[in-house]
Amino acid sequence: MTRENKEFISKLYIVVIPIMLQSLVQSALGFLDTLMIGQLGEAEVAAIGGANQFFFFIQLAFFGLNSGGSIFLAQYYGAKNMDGMRKVTTFTSTIAVTFGALGCLFVSLFPSSFMALFSSDKTVIDTGVVYLKTVGVSYIFSGFSMMYSGAFRAEGDSKTPMFTTILSLFLNAILNALLIFGLGPFPRLGVFGGALATVIARLVESLLLISISVKRNAPFVTKKKEDFMWNKAFIKDMATTGLPAFMHEMLWSIGAILYKMAYSSLGTATFAAVNIDMSIQDLFFVAGMGLANGSGVILGNIIGEGNKEKAQRWSRKIIICSLSVGFIMCILELFLSPFMINLYNISQETRIIAVKALYSLSALLPFEMTGVAIMVGILRSGGDSRFSLLSEIIPMYALSIPLTFMGAMLDFPLWAILLLKLSEIMPKMIIGGIRVRSGKWITDLSLRAR
Repeated sequence: MTRENKEFISKLYIVVIPIMLQSLVQSALGFLDTLMIGQLGEAEVAAIGGANQFFFFIQLAFFGLNSGGSIFLAQYYGAKNMDGMRKVTTFTSTIAVTFGALGCLFVSLFPSSFMALFSSDKTVIDTGVVYLKTVGVSYIFSGFSMMYSGAFRAEGDSKTPMFTTILSLFLNAILNALLIFGLGPFPRLGVFGGALATVIARLVESLLLISISVKRNAPFVTKKKEDFMWNKAFIKDMATTGLPAFMHEMLWSIGAILYKMAYSSLGTATFAAVNIDMSIQDLFFVAGMGLANGSGVILGNIIGEGNKEKAQRWSRKIIICSLSVGFIMCILELFLSPFMINLYNISQETRIIAVKALYSLSALLPFEMTGVAIMVGILRSGGDSRFSLLSEIIPMYALSIPLTFMGAMLDFPLWAILLLKLSEIMPKMIIGGIRVRSGKWITDLSLRAR
């Protein structure tokens, strides 16, 4: 093994593995959360699945904002520009908290209208409304936590956000058990208890991140009021490079909600099945997201150091890793998912739909992981977020979404409708791969601030 390959593997171990572990615990407890709610019945599973589509939307908006900021943070850290890091962190955190507050206001005022997008069943809508009105407060804390977690990762510290998230999620799981089912002296609160547990856990995570960053005097922690003074040049840079990443995730999340709307038109059983399937697949997709997020930090630091040739070489290694890990996860999902579905308290009809659909999701996994590594990890790390936006969103809206709705209207089975997503996955993989090979994706953004 060459010295560079050893260095590459070492970087993956230091940066990527903690992100993967964090995502794995997050997905595992998300699966456990769905499983706990699932013991209450199919209507509750469908309700929480619909209600969480808003959090899914707003979380991806946070992810886009964080990705846009992380492009600069990783390169600034590589260039030792700490003033730039502080400005970026205050900027993204302020927007995230504001956006989270607006999201909280929306679900407080219009919960029934939002739930009606996914179901006409009054029980499903009413249950979702109870959940949304409570869980909305957590959006504010989630947005802040994601920005600070991204700042820690940009300086190569993936362990701190991993530990804070794991602690928060375990607290969430414990409170879920106590408040949903009323264990011990706690009242049985059902879905309201699940929402309350989420709010408490997200608040604790935010407080932990603040306290650790201040205690360690992290380079991105605000030290003076000037950190909040963003001039026109700064805002222009953020808008030119960061805004496409934000819009990318916003449009992608809207597209994902449209997919769910198409699935929900097939009935409560199918909608419950797809929500169960997604919570299971998240467990296997964490490796791909960890590799994508970690590679963005690694490549961003290399580009900030001024070594474009090395960034180009390592980008090819990342693509090979993503495809290989994707096939491994595909095999694991095919083998384990039927046993996991059996843990849910659902009808035989829903169980059959869920198992068949998971076979389709498993087949898509290697290609989805590679596409995410290219779009989210590689291209964004080099500031090529506009190309990433266009090459993913155009196939999604021009091909995949219309085909999904057509499949739903023609009453295709869920497993067949899910395979229609290949119409967006393959084009973005091919186009993105060509872009990476060209080397045109690499821009040293830190030079603008030197």
